[in-house]
Amino acid sequence: MLTTKARMLFNHLFSLQLFIIWALGTYGSWLTNAEEMLLPILLGFFLWILLIFVGCKTQKATSHSRFYWFGLLQLIVCWTIFPLFKSIRYGLYQWSFDDILYHLDKYLWFGKSLPEWAISLQSGWLSEFLSFCYFSFYFLIIGSALFFFFSRNSILTKNYFFGLMLMYFVGFLGYFSIPAAGPYAAFPSDFNYPVHFGSMTLFLTDLVDKGITGMDVFPSLHTGITLYIVGFFYFSGYRKIAYCLFPILIGLILATVYLHYHYGIDVIFGTLLALCVLYITCKNNKVEYGTHL
Repeated sequence: MLTTKARMLFNHLFSLQLFIIWALGTYGSWLTNAEEMLLPILLGFFLWILLIFVGCKTQKATSHSRFYWFGLLQLIVCWTIFPLFKSIRYGLYQWSFDDILYHLDKYLWFGKSLPEWAISLQSGWLSEFLSFCYFSFYFLIIGSALFFFFSRNSILTKNYFFGLMLMYFVGFLGYFSIPAAGPYAAFPSDFNYPVHFGSMTLFLTDLVDKGITGMDVFPSLHTGITLYIVGFFYFSGYRKIAYCLFPILIGLILATVYLHYHYGIDVIFGTLLALCVLYITCKNNKVEYGTHL
């Protein structure tokens, strides 16, 4: 069972990591004159201060019932500050690991990277379906976060948010250490993009173009977080929900390489990360919460 001290230590480390992203992103925005980052800079700093304040109150409180929403606040701060990775990449980084990841992926998958193998599967209806699956990632996080948020102060809710933030924490370390833009952005001559011109695919393409940071590829958090969420539902007893989400899970993992956003090695490490976090958060969970769902 995770101890209170371990959770507190992690919360401190995660808050520190978010501040470093904010500080470096603010500096990078100044260097690149990125005026569009003004909102994440100002709002992110305000929410980070609120996070620290609430964290201190939670630490001192004898009862945590007043602060059951701390994990949700962490998620909001995380998403608000995340766009600043773009300023870090283009303002402070002068290198990329795309070439290394691409060639390592070719070695792992018998001469072709996994996105290259996926090209043979391309079709109109599959592109539309997988684009929908990829887009559903954001709603999956929001939906599951709200689901466990309304569980209030239960151990289940604490474990869910701890695991989700741990996924982001380790994932962000990967972004800092191995910055890469992904196959379609780094190797446009090798990958046709977008893969299809259907309405859903083009909508997703436009959305990704606006949100891409240039360093958010390794590991694949789309893969890892989706697997973590579905796995957490399953191991916590909400197995009918997990079964319903399983097709989205498979479609989303396939979409990461099919749409040329990730290399196969990104997916592998995202999967391994999710399995490790599920072990940490669920190994002592008793299946008693949602057996009726």
